Amino acid sequence: MSSGRLAAPVAALRRAVWAGWLPVLAWLLLFGLASIDLAQRQWTFSDNAYAPWLLALALLLLVFRVYQLDRSQLSASPGAALLWWAVGAPLYAVGRSQQVELLTLLACIFLLAAVVLGLGGRWALARLRFPIGFMLLALPYPSWVIDRLTSPLKVWISIGTEELLYALGYPVARSGVVLALGPYRLLVADACTGLHSLVFLTALGLLYLHLTGPRPRWHRALLVALLVPVSLLANGIRVVVLLLVTYYWGDAVGQAFWHDVAGLVLYMSAFGLLVLADGLLFRWLGHEAAAARRPAALAGQQARRQEDRHESGDATRWRASLMLATLLLLTAVAAQGLKPRQMMAEREPMPSLEQLVPLQMGEWTHDQGADTLLVAADLQANVQRLYSQTLSRTYVNQQGDRIMLSIAYGGQQLGIELQAHRPEYCYVAQGFSLLEVQQSVLPLSGQSLDVRRLVAVQNGRVEPITYWMTVGRHTTLPGLGRKLVQLRYGLLGEIPDGVLVRISSLDRDSVRAYAIHANFAAALQQAVPGYLGLQAPLSVGELFQY
Repeated sequence: MSSGRLAAPVAALRRAVWAGWLPVLAWLLLFGLASIDLAQRQWTFSDNAYAPWLLALALLLLVFRVYQLDRSQLSASPGAALLWWAVGAPLYAVGRSQQVELLTLLACIFLLAAVVLGLGGRWALARLRFPIGFMLLALPYPSWVIDRLTSPLKVWISIGTEELLYALGYPVARSGVVLALGPYRLLVADACTGLHSLVFLTALGLLYLHLTGPRPRWHRALLVALLVPVSLLANGIRVVVLLLVTYYWGDAVGQAFWHDVAGLVLYMSAFGLLVLADGLLFRWLGHEAAAARRPAALAGQQARRQEDRHESGDATRWRASLMLATLLLLTAVAAQGLKPRQMMAEREPMPSLEQLVPLQMGEWTHDQGADTLLVAADLQANVQRLYSQTLSRTYVNQQGDRIMLSIAYGGQQLGIELQAHRPEYCYVAQGFSLLEVQQSVLPLSGQSLDVRRLVAVQNGRVEPITYWMTVGRHTTLPGLGRKLVQLRYGLLGEIPDGVLVRISSLDRDSVRAYAIHANFAAALQQAVPGYLGLQAPLSVGELFQY
């Protein structure tokens, strides 16, 4: 065949290859924008420091698996790609515009599946399902999920550590998740990252199982089931190491270099235990499972040999590829267009809390001498960084009842700003145990206020707590309801402000304490009507109308 006859097919092949890159580049743009948002918010917290590493591992594995694909098997599925895009595009637009990073990253995974389907079809998606699914482990999980799952893990680890050190003859004592060894105290909430380390170790375990070849189903299922106890054991080893280092060399040593070393010990010990369990299972199985791994080791080599033979079988179509890339770019444009820009705090500024909340409210008087720092210094610094205004006061009535009032106000409520100051997190982070957490309704004049109540205990201190939140003009509580209120404001183009109001007292009788809280909340409503989620009390004429 002459060179002239070869020129047209070669040019068509090059156009097809370049067309295949267009959706990939468009997806990388979306993923890059989402990563920037995550790096500025979620990844700044130490609890989520593992997430970018998991994403990097997933992308590297994805590239490696794409290189191994047999291109003769590729066949685009534009209909399925359009369906996945239709699911992922709204999630991305809403998630990125409203700073809901969970939705944004989840949408990136859906859109990646759309790209794979558009270029290689269902066969390619089936071959790439592990690296794509692996990205799910890097999602910024909701705080309430982390809180629910982490708390029992910390308690189990602290109990196990106390029993072990006591059996070894060390002077150890435990209060909730705080361990005291000699003159030192260690908060397990800080020494053990709970669910976060569990997620990371689970990810490493799944990656190990994937890269080391096939196994019988029961073998694989048993190893996956072992990931949780292995993670707990590794976290326990880390806590023990930190306690012993602190006990023998002091707090400055235990919380500096050796704190990072203990983290390394955590992952090394967990991975070693997993490999040991895998080896023992292979030993009990005999050579059957090991033999099953040999063909898989050659699969990648065979795929690489076939790849160059089937360049001409690339099923990518220029028009379909261009359309998919255009849809992905339109997704980025939609996310930018949906971003709210009008700040409620600028249109309706919040007065100074010091001036807004009076020193005298009904029978309640400010007890200046009893004002104390209600949270630990590091947590207080974080509060000051996150919120525009904060207020902490103690009030007393004629009967001698004392109420501790704490208010945190933030002028921009799109993300998780007020979450950091939630009593469930503040108190547990300071070593308290929560005896009860319940939602209730506080009847006030002309208003039924939804509140959350809990009892925090540490040593002999029993502190019943009542708190509520606001987003814009709406009173809400943490969870899905609060997020939906944020989304409603955001999708209407407005950035709401928000406030968290916490009322607490020291009282072993929680029923009596909650009644006093209700009395104080009624006085607060009278003093600051229309603010802090408290409506103005009804007048006599209004009451008559009802």
